Amino acid sequence: MTTTTAPGAPDQYNRMLAEVGRSWGLVLAFAILSLLIGLAAIVWPGATIVVVAILFALQLFIAGIFSIMRAFAHDIDTGARILSLIIGILGVIVGFALLREPFQSVVVMAFVIGIYWVAHGIIELVGAFSRKEGRGMAIVFGVISIVAGFIILEYPIGSLATLTWVIGIWLVILGVFEIFAAFRLRSAAAHAGAA
Repeated sequence: MTTTTAPGAPDQYNRMLAEVGRSWGLVLAFAILSLLIGLAAIVWPGATIVVVAILFALQLFIAGIFSIMRAFAHDIDTGARILSLIIGILGVIVGFALLREPFQSVVVMAFVIGIYWVAHGIIELVGAFSRKEGRGMAIVFGVISIVAGFIILEYPIGSLATLTWVIGIWLVILGVFEIFAAFRLRSAAAHAGAA
């Protein structure tokens, strides 16, 4: 049995991939921001929780904007588009709420971050099964997010340094994964442009 592709389909795919690949710099910038915030949280756990809350709120807000932008990308199916839009809106709302009230209770912040990470992890896992490429990374990222979220929900009043370390480690892992993703996107776009 042979399969045929529509005339011009490879060209359309290559043009689309090249177009998406042009945004690899934005992905890299977000990855570096996540990595730097994570490293700062690990290196200076004694920093005030208000500063840490503001940095993480900013990261959640920006992550939400990127997820909303990803929802309108041309290369994702409807299910992934809806999931990305939901997690993006959730990230923007949570990030904005934390930015508006940086002096709110640390316990409230811990619960908000924990719930966000669990929800984000679940959505990543569900979304991973709707795509073929990058499925493994999405599953690993989803599981890490869920585990980190449950740790924060289970021990919200625990040591602030522990909370800072958990969040810092999660952001470092996120940043590293996203740096690899940015360069894979650039490479795929370059190959698509050469084809």
